[in-house]
Amino acid sequence: MPRTVFALAAGLLLAGCAADSSFVDRALVMPSGFDPLTCPEVVAKYKASDARMKELATLMEKSGSPFANALAYDTDYATARANKRFAEQAAQKKNCELGDKPVPLAPPPPPVPVDVKK
Repeated sequence: MPRTVFALAAGLLLAGCAADSSFVDRALVMPSGFDPLTCPEVVAKYKASDARMKELATLMEKSGSPFANALAYDTDYATARANKRFAEQAAQKKNCELGDKPVPLAPPPPPVPVDVKK
């Protein structure tokens, strides 16, 4: 029993350390899966992954427990992060606009002349 607990704890610690690894990203998501996608599909994948990362970050923040987060959310978060990263790379290759750039503000409308002669 103690060996099992130790092995589980060691596995969780290693998984946490490897969460930022490109090896883990490639193990979770196949980058070549983005090659046949059109720009609108790549953008949709990017936005869906970004939304999922934000949702999981909120859930992890609410949980407040790193141990529970490692068990419940780390794999999903790593998968969403890998999808987002590979979608971003595919968008760069295909010259797709991801829509991350701030929208330029439109110039204010010209003032309406007021007719003072009445």
